[in-house]
Amino acid sequence: MRSCPSWIASLVLSCTLTLLSGCAAVASLTTGPLIDRNVPQDYSGVVAVLQDRHSTLVVRASGLALREEAQANTEDTRFLIGSITKWISAVTVLRLVDMGKLDLDAPIARHLPELPAPNAAVTLRQLLSNRSGIPNGFSSALRKDPAIARLDIGPVAGALRFGAAAPDARPGEKWDYSVTNWLLVAAIVERANKKPFTETVEELVLAPAGVRDTSFAGMDYEDEVGMAVAYTTAGARKTPPAPPMVAASGTLYSTARDLVALADTVYATKLLSDKARKELSTIHVASEEYALGGRVKTIATPKGARTLAWESGVTGGYKTLLAYDPTDGRAVVLLNNTDMQQSEQAKIAIALFDDM
Repeated sequence: MRSCPSWIASLVLSCTLTLLSGCAAVASLTTGPLIDRNVPQDYSGVVAVLQDRHSTLVVRASGLALREEAQANTEDTRFLIGSITKWISAVTVLRLVDMGKLDLDAPIARHLPELPAPNAAVTLRQLLSNRSGIPNGFSSALRKDPAIARLDIGPVAGALRFGAAAPDARPGEKWDYSVTNWLLVAAIVERANKKPFTETVEELVLAPAGVRDTSFAGMDYEDEVGMAVAYTTAGARKTPPAPPMVAASGTLYSTARDLVALADTVYATKLLSDKARKELSTIHVASEEYALGGRVKTIATPKGARTLAWESGVTGGYKTLLAYDPTDGRAVVLLNNTDMQQSEQAKIAIALFDDM
């Protein structure tokens, strides 16, 4: 029998010594080709894969962050993350629940008594799962007057202005993926914590996670340092304004590395109580796989089923996905700035999980 080459013996010894820590050396060797096998060569954005919490995060950047100047995307390029913001907003609410400042099942009249009685009877849980029954007053107003997109008011003013229409369903009965739900969430957080919503998110979630490239975008964010610009598939810019009142719904920007750090902090530290983490992962709308602020998706892989925190987002031409397994920290992040179909991002993410 031929003897084993010395480099293989050394690698086997290294892996044996580090087996309990996930064999990070092997992860770094194998994950790069895994991305190459499953991600299209013309993908524009950032892809990150983590095989478990003890492995090395592998990040691949490709395409252009700014086409007009041929500026490439890098591992540290920032992207608007759209509705992944809702998941972070839900984590913020659950931190305040743990602190005794909010109650998921109390009427929101406790914090927004100015609302009409039927609206004020809604609970935070119903808002966070998009089942409030309150019509989407913000989107209705925007259709009539596009200038609403640049209205520079905060969440409380926005909630009282756009969240006061008569309900079109009983609370808890109807799913409606409505921005107005999240105007109300942010307003309640501001009233409960007596600080601007964005400051509360920074203090209670972003700072504990130690993220440095995640924050709320300004109204006009295209020229902010390190930000990718989003485009249509035809190459035109597609970067809608980010009015401050919709902060809880989708105005955060982030990087692939920061999103993994946030998920690790939420699911693998004491940031939330066990009860709060269970709330975050409990599905309320089975047809949508929707929990509080995000989805919980079970996928079949060759090595068995995995139940993932499945956080996706769209803002203009930015398409984003964070898929994370709370049991072992396995993660896939896809950030794109060319308006690709979300279904295509989902296929890539599932293929990466299948191939790990």
